[in-house]
Amino acid sequence: MSSQPEKMSLLLRFKEKGLSGAFVALTVLAMVGWIYLLSSMFVRFVLWFFS
Repeated sequence: MSSQPEKMSLLLRFKEKGLSGAFVALTVLAMVGWIYLLSSMFVRFVLWFFS
């Protein structure tokens, strides 16, 4: 009978870890997007400046 609360706590822990993992993944994706955007703008500026 003690397996039911363990199952619920395991499911709750999985949901918490999944939520924090999704948040970290979205944060990393946003940072990669900003780095790509800024580096692309910098490369275009350098190419424009030296052409």
